[in-house]
Amino acid sequence: MKDIDERINEALDILIEDESMLVDELKTMLKSFKAEKAVMGYAFGKLCFWHYEAFVDNLNEDIYKVAAAIELLILSYDIIDDLQDKDSDYIWSETPELSLNVALAMLIMSSRAIHDSSFEHKHLAVQLLEDYAFRSINGQQLDVLNICRDEQSYLQMIDRKSGSLTAMSCLIGEALAKGKVSEEIEEYGKYIGIIQQIKNDIQSLKTWGPKNDLLNKKYSLPIIYLMAQKNSISNSVINYYNKDIVTFLDKNVIKDELTNGGAIRYAITIKNLHKLKALKILENVAINKVGKEYLIKLMK
Repeated sequence: MKDIDERINEALDILIEDESMLVDELKTMLKSFKAEKAVMGYAFGKLCFWHYEAFVDNLNEDIYKVAAAIELLILSYDIIDDLQDKDSDYIWSETPELSLNVALAMLIMSSRAIHDSSFEHKHLAVQLLEDYAFRSINGQQLDVLNICRDEQSYLQMIDRKSGSLTAMSCLIGEALAKGKVSEEIEEYGKYIGIIQQIKNDIQSLKTWGPKNDLLNKKYSLPIIYLMAQKNSISNSVINYYNKDIVTFLDKNVIKDELTNGGAIRYAITIKNLHKLKALKILENVAINKVGKEYLIKLMK
């Protein structure tokens, strides 16, 4: 029996191959981008699947098509995010001006795929896709502007940017099954996105290179905490972020301060607080054991 990732992967192949309005050059690029995405897995599509499966007696096979549509949207956002960050690790960074056209095509394809599905409540699903996609774009704009420099504003930003996409994936599955959505699933769906973003922020600081948020003068929870410490190390980081001041950062001193000065522990604490909130809500949602185990895995 094929697992969910395999079924979503097959549905993606069909969506791409059957898109008659996509010229060959764009289709070829999209296939190569999808191949790179397949290595990462289809976490968002699986969120949709489990929240659909929880509320139906008989599975409509089109759920894999909808899960694939969500993954197209997510991939388009990943591409745009990487191009904005000038991240050169992925194939789409080789020709950014062409890759942007592929990302734009995927945005349209994702909405159309849901609209063309056989679900009774597909119009609600499309509305959710569009509403939460807009919300995520608003968060991405704040992230690129790099203006969220305190705990509250930063958490609000990642709630919009990342939490919107995980909540959207959960809610589309629920909407297709029930014709309505619940605040509980939206809430813990957002928490999952926030948790994942904080994990990424912590991981960014573990390597001293081009993806390090501190070296790139980006703000994240550990960096916000570090800057608030009022000591010589925090002063050097603040000076480094001030473009008018040339500052040398000692890698070992900074890494030691992040680890032993409380910044990483602080970020982990905030992450775990959101995990506890999500787990409490999840207890009362009728998702089967395998689905709940998957959700809990995303919160670790």
